[in-house]
Formats: sequence, C-alpha cells, structure tokens
Amino acid sequence: MNPFANFTGHDGGLNRVWSCLLVALTGMLSMAGGESEASDKGLVTRIALGSCADQKKKQPIWDAIVAQSPDLFVFLGDNVYADTEDMDEMRASYAMLAAIPGYQKLRKTCPVLAVWDDHDYGVNDGGAEYPKKAEAAQIFHDFFKTPADSPARRRPGTYDVRYFDGGEGKVLQILLLDTRTFRGPLVAFPQRSTHGPYDRNRDPAVTLLGAEQWKWLEEELAKPADIRFIMTSIQFLPQDHHWELWENLPHERERFLKLLAAKQTGPVIFFSGDRHMGELMKLRTDDPLSPGFPIYEMTTSGLTNAGGGRNGEPNRHRVSPTNFQSRNFGMVLIDWEKREVTLELCDIDGKVVDSYLAKLAATQ
Repeated sequence: MNPFANFTGHDGGLNRVWSCLLVALTGMLSMAGGESEASDKGLVTRIALGSCADQKKKQPIWDAIVAQSPDLFVFLGDNVYADTEDMDEMRASYAMLAAIPGYQKLRKTCPVLAVWDDHDYGVNDGGAEYPKKAEAAQIFHDFFKTPADSPARRRPGTYDVRYFDGGEGKVLQILLLDTRTFRGPLVAFPQRSTHGPYDRNRDPAVTLLGAEQWKWLEEELAKPADIRFIMTSIQFLPQDHHWELWENLPHERERFLKLLAAKQTGPVIFFSGDRHMGELMKLRTDDPLSPGFPIYEMTTSGLTNAGGGRNGEPNRHRVSPTNFQSRNFGMVLIDWEKREVTLELCDIDGKVVDSYLAKLAATQ
C-alpha cells in the first residue's frame, strides 16, 4: 500500500511537515527489502527503459516491467514531477516514488540508472537559468545512488557513464547525458505552431551540453566498447516537430553526429523520453548528416503520462507508420553473438506494440 497515494498537500504543494516526514522515509525505504545495487560487472542482455512517471498517479506498469526480468532499468527523465525551487518538496516527490510498491519490486529486481529531464530538474522546459540546479543534482545523485567516489558527484550536472563488462567482445557502454544544466535559451515562435512552440536557435554560441560535458563526451567516445547506448532525455534524431529536441539547437545535433564520425564509433543507439509517446527511428546512411553508419533511436514515454505526439506528427526518421500514444515502456534485447539489438515498445500490460531490429554490425 502506498500511504501517500491520495496526498497532494495544500495550495498545490506538500506542506513542510509532510515534506520532512517523506524525506526521512526515503532513507528508510531505500534500506528496506534488499535493493539491487548497480553493478558494472556481468553480461547485460535485457534492459527496460521508461520516462515520465508522475509520482502522484497510480503506476501499475511496474508489474509488467518486473515481469520482463530485466538486467537493468534506465529512467529517461521526468522520473518524478517536481517543478519547484523548494528542495524539501523535491525530496518529497522522490520519496513518493520510493514508496510505490511496484517501484520497490523493481529495485529488488535489478539496478536502476537515470538521466533527468525538465520536471525532475525543477522547471518545465528549463535550462541553465534554473537557480537550484546544483541542489537538485545532489538530490538526484542521492536518490539514484551515484557512487560516492564517482566523478559525476564532483562536477556540475548529472552526466555520467557506466560500463558493463560481459567478457571479451561484450562490453556495453551507457552514456547518461545531462540536457538541462548547461542548455542555453530556446527560441519560441510568436504563436505556437501545429507541432510545438519552439523555432530553431541557430546561434553557434548557444550550447546544449556545455563545454565540459562535450569534452567528457569526446573522451568517452574514444574509449573502446562493443555496443554503445546514449541516454539523452530529449529526442535526438527527429527534425520535423517543434517541441523540445536536439534540433532546437541544430548546430549541436550536427556536432554530435560529426563527433560520432570522427571517433568512428560505428552504429549507436539513442534512447529518449519526454514526448509522452513512443516511437522507433533510424538515421540512414544517405542522410546528409550521416556519420557513415546507421544511428538508431527509441523514444519511450510515458510510464504514467501519455497521449503526446499527435496523429500525423511528421518524423522523417521514424521506421514505423506512426507513433504509439498510450502508456508504454521500452525493452532492449541484446544478441551479443550477432551484434543485434531488438528494440521493443511495450504497453501497460507488457504487450509488444512496436519493434525494430538494429543490426549494429551493418554499414547501411
């Protein structure tokens, strides 16, 4: 039973007394029931992913995720909805997530990694201007148990990397990007378009990742790995809608693709959330910005919040006829011998509603 399921506080927020109680319970819940801690050793073949989980809503989808027996779960942002500059309220939001029985089952099943997006960062569509980003990052690291000696705890933001070593030829690199802490201003249309409010900011001085995160990313992409997954929160490949996505700053998207080419990474897979819908994508090698090998992406959103991505929303890189607009999670199935990855979108009951086979050894 979730003791906070029906509590929303007063005047639209949690009051101070309940906030403190929930903060204290976070520690109690994290120690209860023998949680599965993150480990960078061992073969990973099954990864579940999801995003957009409002802690005040029922979350039955965890049962279907746990039933998949994943080796790892990755949150892709909006892991809680805590649009606030009150850090007690933010801690309370995470405590409500920790108290959800389905999430507790997941924590006993497999390790959990995470990137954040705007609502767990602290402000809708927010970037570098948010004044509480350092405090919010500390809460994020504490909740998701970033190791105390991790470099991620000693630098601004939340970006991080994990390697899972399954033996020769089976090293998985997971890059966890921070698309909020350093991001410069978006450019809004005078009037919202059919497919979103934002135009393109073409000022080359405006950054998405920030100088230090770009430097770190270049170093990590130069390191050996057999399969690379990139967790980015906002969509990377799409170019045709005007919600939040990398194409808001097209020079930054182009920079990333050129970096993949320069580092000769071979095919990589991006994973994103944010959009309250799911879809599967591929950047073909005949695209003008292709690094010379295929790039794939799965968007999976949301665990509670869905219904985004209007019917007919354009996406030149989508590999299916349309997106999936109901609650969903993602499953990633790795065949290490063939170097193939099956990307599956699953509904709230665990039924596969869309899938795509990414052949990472292919050149087209």
